[in-house]
Amino acid sequence: MRHIRFLLLILLTSCTTVGFHRSSVRDTYEYGKMKFIRVCVWKDENVSKERMDYLFDSWNEELVLYNLQAKVAQVKDWQRPGWTGKAIMEELYKAELPDGCDRILALAGVRFSDIAYEFASYILALFFIPTFEVLGAVDSPTGTRGFVLAHTASLGHLLVGGAANTIVHEGYHLLGCGHAFYLSECYGQIKELKTTSEIAGDSFFPATYPGGGFITSRKQLNYFFLGR
Repeated sequence: MRHIRFLLLILLTSCTTVGFHRSSVRDTYEYGKMKFIRVCVWKDENVSKERMDYLFDSWNEELVLYNLQAKVAQVKDWQRPGWTGKAIMEELYKAELPDGCDRILALAGVRFSDIAYEFASYILALFFIPTFEVLGAVDSPTGTRGFVLAHTASLGHLLVGGAANTIVHEGYHLLGCGHAFYLSECYGQIKELKTTSEIAGDSFFPATYPGGGFITSRKQLNYFFLGR
């Protein structure tokens, strides 16, 4: 039983990785001076400030490779809607990006429903029915808003590195990187974002535009999501 569960988790992880590092490729890029990504945080009621700081420290340990740092610009007390990632993303899609922020990241606290789902997944695994635990997500069109489960509350989450690894994973999506076996293409994507930010100025850290190019202002981004 445990081996079946572990195999399913490995398969899930291999399908959702943003890629493994290739230092020899990354070192061919110059990432310029330090830049900051200002993040509006939606902090769930059972996520402490200490937990938030720990997650951002984990993310920033990865971002320093690109002379980037994520900075908490605003914190909004928030209550996680529903019990699925879909409900969280629906709320994020309707949100306006406030002044002074480049991204929105919701830190969803663990709930009893998450623990119940974990136990249910073990039962389903007995019948060879795979289950998929959504640990975080970021909008595909722009990579400007997303969420992570802020606590490591399941065996599945622990086996893929816990909440600290999840925020690093989703952090790459917040830079416009997709899923791949290696991060080679992502290195170039981050370089282009930083180059664009030098041209656009410090008022907004750019985001990817669907179909190509970049969103270079908060007004442009809010119009994309809200039509105003």
